[in-house]
Amino acid sequence: MDNQQQDYISDRLNVLRLRFIERLRGELAYLSDFADQVRKGHVDELALNDCRQRLHKLAGSGGTFGFPSLGEFARDLEKRLKREQKALAAESDGQFDFLPVDENIADQLELLIGIADLDNPLSTERERSVQPDEELISHGMQVRLIVVLDATDQLASLPDELQKYGFSVETIESREGVLLASSADPCNAAAVLCSDASIEGVARWLEAHPRGAYQPPVPVVCIGQAENFDRRYHVAQHGARAFMSAPVDLPELVERLETLVQELAAGTKGRVMIVDDDRELAEHYCLVLKSAGIEAHAVSDPLTLLSELYAFEPELLLMDIELGAHSGVILARMIRFHARWLSLPIVYLSSEDDPERQLRALSGGADEFLVKPISEDYLIRAVQMRCHRARQLSELMNRDSLTRLLKHSVIKQEVERERQRCTRGDYSSVAVLLDIDHFKQVNDTWGHAQGDVVIRTLANLLRNRLRESDAIGRYGGEEFLVVLPHCEPSAALRLMSGILESFSELEFSSEEEVFHVTFSAGVAKINDFSAGDQIIEAADKALYERKRNGRNGVTLYTDNA
Repeated sequence: MDNQQQDYISDRLNVLRLRFIERLRGELAYLSDFADQVRKGHVDELALNDCRQRLHKLAGSGGTFGFPSLGEFARDLEKRLKREQKALAAESDGQFDFLPVDENIADQLELLIGIADLDNPLSTERERSVQPDEELISHGMQVRLIVVLDATDQLASLPDELQKYGFSVETIESREGVLLASSADPCNAAAVLCSDASIEGVARWLEAHPRGAYQPPVPVVCIGQAENFDRRYHVAQHGARAFMSAPVDLPELVERLETLVQELAAGTKGRVMIVDDDRELAEHYCLVLKSAGIEAHAVSDPLTLLSELYAFEPELLLMDIELGAHSGVILARMIRFHARWLSLPIVYLSSEDDPERQLRALSGGADEFLVKPISEDYLIRAVQMRCHRARQLSELMNRDSLTRLLKHSVIKQEVERERQRCTRGDYSSVAVLLDIDHFKQVNDTWGHAQGDVVIRTLANLLRNRLRESDAIGRYGGEEFLVVLPHCEPSAALRLMSGILESFSELEFSSEEEVFHVTFSAGVAKINDFSAGDQIIEAADKALYERKRNGRNGVTLYTDNA
């Protein structure tokens, strides 16, 4: 995140804080008037419930906006009022217009008002726990790797080999355990590769160059000869995320790097929807999460919740259990009516701290409870972990086990979704269908295990060369389907031709024999069709036109294809 964005978020947080203080003045005036009504005996059930809900909001937002004592006192008073309300309801049985509320409630409300004045944060500067975030690595074009070269020469040929797979590779030297890397910065690297002889020096170097707040450490892949327990333990002790035996199996290494890059990119991101009828508090949480690179969207009106879910498609839903006239517990149950949202993690973010009530609330369809007020640091880390876990579960359901690309049904849905998006947005998008040339011959000659290596290699190359916004799926067998948003057909032809050239240069080996593989591709402009199936059929026609003309190339669909 750049400084301009960080300044904007900081300014917005200050505006929300001042807006809360203005609102607090109105709340305190209301509570003072309510205390007078209690003493006069003019409180009905509706007014009592309204006061309790206002205290519930203050309990959740007070600490967030700099009034921690107010928030704690409001929480205790809300519980007291809840017990009072329950007892009075049983006693009156609807017989009285006004309820005989204990006057001690009025005394407690006046104490609450006094605490707010004593704890006014306008005279002090509240510390922020969120630090400016460094730009996260983008898993797409030119993933940056750092290869550490040392006297063992185990990794000497690795930079050139990895560049063929589309990685951007920087090398640094290690002499006697000291890295000669005065100008190299590991913070925006996707991974560091080193021999087991250099692992201690690499660990010291990374420790001296920590990443920004809320970012995971740079993963280290270690390559070495020794496979005994003590050596592996030593490597793991110094922070390595993977160990591979030399000479390294290149396709296996690339696949491991792709896995680490995906985990790294996913570890700090996420899409979170916050449902809270306190608009300032909801916006505050959104800004805090955005400052850490998490995409957040606030919903204050429960009536729009379902439409907002389909529009935003969150990975995590944070929701209060009291939303004015609506219950978050019932809303969670209602969300689960829709098969699309059965796996969506729902976490209650509420000032309710009674364990029994929390359990009853969770039985309605939610997964976890976070108690307000919640520190900004804790909120960010809690959301990051839950989004990462949600993404892992989604990958298990939606990803092909061999390639980690989208499954057939999911990539087909993505074609239709992009058709709808580019129609609404009035921009060009493209679909590409790829097929590995003579793949049956690869399996028959080199075996199915080598065939799997070829498929995984092409999947990794596509993932590395395409943008994060592009969708890539395994359409079937040796076929791949790619969706390229905001892309003209001419640009897609150049892009896929470049990927084909890189793929054809890769060497596959089996029993000391080397072979090369190519692919054919068909390109179709998504905007030219009215249904997803029509788009895929057009790309398929262009693909087979390419095969009829000699394979090993890319063809654009035309009406004559």
